[in-house]
Amino acid sequence: MKKLLFISLFLVANVNSDVDLGEDFAAGDLVTADAFNTKFNALNGVVGEIVDADLLGNWECTAYKDIADGIDEDFQIANGGNGQVGNGFFASNTGILSLTELDTESSLTSPKSWSITRSDVIHRSSTTSGAYSLLANKIWFYDTQKILVAGFYINMLSSTKISLITDGQMYGSFPNENIICEIITESESE
Repeated sequence: MKKLLFISLFLVANVNSDVDLGEDFAAGDLVTADAFNTKFNALNGVVGEIVDADLLGNWECTAYKDIADGIDEDFQIANGGNGQVGNGFFASNTGILSLTELDTESSLTSPKSWSITRSDVIHRSSTTSGAYSLLANKIWFYDTQKILVAGFYINMLSSTKISLITDGQMYGSFPNENIICEIITESESE
């Protein structure tokens, strides 16, 4: 059990998450089950399985693109993007991603709804809504015609911040590779 706690703490330290575990245990401390479970549950929320309830709500998502070959037109300020990030190597573009549900079944068996205020934050097509399914910490976005738009691995950075990392496939819509989302409002069922 100590090894599991140590490994979990190591993983959390290396993903730079904002998990508050409270005070550290000292060598020789007797640990109550309640204290241990509290810390373990906090860790599990970051390194464990992501479920639909973790994602439901409105997220402010910012996509980042390398500008080595120039700024993508969708990321230029003149076209509603954020432009270059400071003096850095990236340009960004921000939109609001809404993830909602009509029932409490898993999105694997009962796909949930998604919509975004700017399609170019997630991918390069005009699709701004559809359905999604979650499978093994990966979110699959489909358009309203049930055509796959993009697939992203979800990295839970904290309870209110995630990153979406493309799986490397193009899906015909060229998904953005680096997207960071922060929760604005958590939502209940539609």
